[in-house]
Amino acid sequence: MDGKDGIPQYQRHDLVWLDDEAWAAVLQTTVLQTPAAPDLLRQWQQQEWPAVVTRRHPDVAEDEVCIGFPLPPVDGNKPRFAAIVKAEHIAVHQSALSLHGVLAVAPIIWQAALQNLHQQALMAGIKLRVYGSLAMQFLTGQNYLSETSDIDILFRPFHQAQLRAGLALLQEFQQLLPLDGEIVFPGEAAVAWKEWALPADTEQEFSQQRVIVKGMHSVSLRTRQSLFAHLPEGELPC
Repeated sequence: MDGKDGIPQYQRHDLVWLDDEAWAAVLQTTVLQTPAAPDLLRQWQQQEWPAVVTRRHPDVAEDEVCIGFPLPPVDGNKPRFAAIVKAEHIAVHQSALSLHGVLAVAPIIWQAALQNLHQQALMAGIKLRVYGSLAMQFLTGQNYLSETSDIDILFRPFHQAQLRAGLALLQEFQQLLPLDGEIVFPGEAAVAWKEWALPADTEQEFSQQRVIVKGMHSVSLRTRQSLFAHLPEGELPC
């Protein structure tokens, strides 16, 4: 889908591959963040690994995209570098990876449960995507995962029945897997699914309770009802 002036719509966690002109700008910018940045990122460029789309800064031009480079952890630290590139210098753009596509690099202890989660989600018409450590290990072959890593899931419900079914699956499989991640509502309004699932004393209190919403341009507090209202009731596949 294209946005204003035919510029593609970029969303948080999307993956982008840069052309040479974009890389030149990135290397010039990141040297100001830390002198070691260009050396670390040149390997990224040579290996043709992607950057990750991040939330837009208020002063970014319409034809610019905010990106980040989540490098592999070093001694418990997670080095990250941020940059802004022109959309015209993005060579390839795609959504976050599918859960099914990254199963091969998941630790053996996770694989059976992840495969089961994927299959049950498909039966409900839900396509789960991943970002974070599991996605980056698949993309780069570098060591991102550890015993304390989470599995960051992206879940985009198209209607209320899917939201209920997807949330129930995540809660069920949370008993077997270190699941984390976000529900993405229409308009790219993302809510941590664990926060959405927090109980309330009454149904009315639940619907009016405010949750943290991360969008492409800002972070805000909104009621569950304001997000729920954008989803039609819908039905699950038979």
